[in-house]
Amino acid sequence: MSYLSIAIVLAAIGLILFMAEYFLPTGGILIVAGFLVSLAAVAVVAANAEDYRETVAAVVVLCIGEPIFVIAGMSVWGRRMALRALEGDDGNSLNEPEREGDKLVGKIGKTVTPLRPSGAAVFDGRRVDVVTEGMMIDVGVWVKCLEVRGSRVVVRQIAKPPDLNDFDLDDLK
Repeated sequence: MSYLSIAIVLAAIGLILFMAEYFLPTGGILIVAGFLVSLAAVAVVAANAEDYRETVAAVVVLCIGEPIFVIAGMSVWGRRMALRALEGDDGNSLNEPEREGDKLVGKIGKTVTPLRPSGAAVFDGRRVDVVTEGMMIDVGVWVKCLEVRGSRVVVRQIAKPPDLNDFDLDDLK
């Protein structure tokens, strides 16, 4: 196997590691690993090249061009994914109060995380990000939706409603 083939394989691995950071956010660990693998590809070319121009080309393409290409691609792809989520094409959004705000007002749910003063509660089997009026509420407490302003769902703690005695939301976590 020639040194150029090895450099191309290393460059491909570096590119895969760069893209993997987008899907598996590791706080930049995969980006650093991708950069190091790209540097290894440059080192392979530099150690075996007969002409300095090959080394310069490898440095430019792998250390500068590859990260710019990946960042630009992720930026465009990220915008597309965000637009798809806003349009609701994925159907998997956990918090859609903008469309269902009127339906949530007056509903009774149960907290699934501590509200300090924000957290999550379950309303009709759906997990919704909520905020209290300022007080802290523990997990497993009954709450009532008071209002929805944009994406902000405001709740207040209530006593357990008498008509929900047999209904337990703990199974919906």
